[in-house]
Amino acid sequence: MMEWTATNIFLLIFVIGTVLFILYDLIVLAFWKGATKLKVALRSRGRFDGYIFFGLLVLLFALNISRNGSMSTTVLLGILSVLFFYISLFRKPHAIFKAEGFFYTFIFFPYAQIERINLSEDGILVIETGRSRLMLRPRSEADLDKMMKTIAEYK
Repeated sequence: MMEWTATNIFLLIFVIGTVLFILYDLIVLAFWKGATKLKVALRSRGRFDGYIFFGLLVLLFALNISRNGSMSTTVLLGILSVLFFYISLFRKPHAIFKAEGFFYTFIFFPYAQIERINLSEDGILVIETGRSRLMLRPRSEADLDKMMKTIAEYK
């Protein structure tokens, strides 16, 4: 039976939020706003932060076991550790291009809002919209070409 302490409620909310994030990333973005025209893997920037967070979760998990903490807290920390292990090591950042726009960092940007597109010397595609400046870092030059062609086709 789960103990309903403040810690366990917080962990449960965090586990549910993490599962929803993973489902949104894997399933919802693939179907939302129409069929996917192009999905490009991007270079990650803050990968080390995920490793630190995963390490902290494992440390909390081990401390909870060594101090004979409640079983429900241990289970929730274990589940959260597994979820962040997936996020830190296996999930890759990506841009998903649709017919009307593209998803980047889980936000939809319509092609009509693009004001300017620039390409930096180190292969970073800079897209300026009215509200923000997006810096897409594709993993390869071939991916960069595909992104440019897709944007030019729909713009």
